[in-house]
Amino acid sequence: MHRASLSTSVNQHYLNKLMSLTEVMDVAASEDIVDVRGMKLVAKGARLTRAQQATLGGHKLKKALESSLRAEGGADNSLILETATRILDTSVPINRILGRNAGRGISPQTLLANMQFGHAMRMMLTLTDRDGPRALEHSVSVSLLSIGMAKKLQLSNDDQMAAALAGLLHDIGELYINPAYLKPGKRLLPHEWAHLVIHPRIGQMLITELESYPASVARAVSEHHERLDGTGYPRQSAGGMISGPGLAVSVAEMLAGVLHKDYPLERAELALKIIPGEHPHHFLSAISGALRNQPANRPIAPSRPDENDDAAIAQLWRRIADSLQAGHDMLSEDTARSPRVWALIERALARIRTIERAFISTGLDAYLKNNHGLHDHADGTLQFEKAVATREITWRLRDIARDLALNTADLASDRDMLAGLIDLLDGGLSDAAMPQAQVPARAA
Repeated sequence: MHRASLSTSVNQHYLNKLMSLTEVMDVAASEDIVDVRGMKLVAKGARLTRAQQATLGGHKLKKALESSLRAEGGADNSLILETATRILDTSVPINRILGRNAGRGISPQTLLANMQFGHAMRMMLTLTDRDGPRALEHSVSVSLLSIGMAKKLQLSNDDQMAAALAGLLHDIGELYINPAYLKPGKRLLPHEWAHLVIHPRIGQMLITELESYPASVARAVSEHHERLDGTGYPRQSAGGMISGPGLAVSVAEMLAGVLHKDYPLERAELALKIIPGEHPHHFLSAISGALRNQPANRPIAPSRPDENDDAAIAQLWRRIADSLQAGHDMLSEDTARSPRVWALIERALARIRTIERAFISTGLDAYLKNNHGLHDHADGTLQFEKAVATREITWRLRDIARDLALNTADLASDRDMLAGLIDLLDGGLSDAAMPQAQVPARAA
């Protein structure tokens, strides 16, 4: 099989971040930086400056730039361990999720302390640390949770270390993505998703080319958005095709995304339950166990429930039904379709039917009835679960739209044929119209 490798043309988004780093930290060449014709662009030991951006960005190099740089005072084990210690001292959800598994075998702190980084990975972590006030904290949180999930799967010590490293480095591929597609809260249209979906593969190549880690580390990075049922990306791997460390990092990344929201454990449990089969049951039991071991923490009902919530849920239900009908109509039409398009429609319908069942199993269908009386409950759990379920289901419909767009991007006729279904799946509720989980004072 052909083995993809890093380009020796410098990625402009990486270079922009690197040049910004040179303005606050000493970045030097660890060896001569030479172009493909043998011309020396930067001498070994020389400091990089903003003035060299055009020179480095305008040449194809003999060797990938990332392998020829070092940052003085950049991220290292001590910073990673210091960040982890701060997280463990302050994050109740992470401590509850790790639970008693954290003490089995090698401790998370020991695993983090024993990590080894070459110049390239130190640079990646340094750039991550400079990328936002909580960027490195997120990566370390994913690493800690990956260790906990690896222990839950009873993986070997080597695989626990692979999960820890992959969790820490899982998003280094995003350093190569246009920042416009990474803005917090930005909703990407289906055709824009192609710019982001490649970041796990970029991360895998970076680690494979630039580090001497076991292959399991790069593989787990490439799998951190895969799902057990085959609905993830970039390869839509399923079941036994996903490695143990990859499974651990995939759920850890999802969990880390809700840790700073209200009622994180409750939110995480609901997210894992929405579509059965996305993640191994071991992980749901880890969250459920963490919930059992915490004090009662029920959301408080809003004093005046938003009457628009029911209309939004009805709209979501119509969107599911309309998408199913559109897919069935396309399959029954007397129109020539390629086997690929048939397969894409059938796969989309199967996923929409799963989402339809999730809509009912989460109890959202109860809000479709007139005079349902569900807003009369003083306990806010129902309102909280409604908001979380609505958002999760909406996100998964958009995910199907992105899948269809990605798989038809190379052929205009197929793309045009599925454009209506893609728009229907991606449309629906705006963020303003969607039910919001309340953020009340913590209940005793």
